[in-house]
Amino acid sequence: MDDDLSRFEEWFGQILHGLEPAQRRRGAVELGQALRRSNLKRISANIQPDGTAMEPRKPRKEYRSRLLKRNRGKMFRGLRRARNWKISADDEGVEIRPATGTVSNVASVSHFGEVATVGYLRGGSPVRTRYPERRLLGFSEGDKQLALDVAAELLDPDS
Repeated sequence: MDDDLSRFEEWFGQILHGLEPAQRRRGAVELGQALRRSNLKRISANIQPDGTAMEPRKPRKEYRSRLLKRNRGKMFRGLRRARNWKISADDEGVEIRPATGTVSNVASVSHFGEVATVGYLRGGSPVRTRYPERRLLGFSEGDKQLALDVAAELLDPDS
């Protein structure tokens, strides 16, 4: 997958290199928006970029005896909104990243499977847990076609 991505990046970079800087920036913004939409659809469906399902979240301890529907199922309610993902685009490339603050913290803990504080005991000591790695951002097979469509639109805007 990494080899495919590097070859694709080289190919797309050659297309963008033949354009003027303003057109390259516009193309990078369009590609970033399309990739953000694609990734947000995947996040809301709890699917990782490679197509596998994300590990389901554990029910909260106080609700384990009676499983509440709202506690199961979809994760990342805040991360499913486009406003929580920033697109940085210029004539050299595009970057999609979580916005600062809580959104960034939740995204990094989930994406990399880090340890985070989930609560505090009555004595004030923190309760920490390791989250499973759930890939949020990535480049899937469908995203390649999406990028090809953006490149085709850049090369022939009349079609």
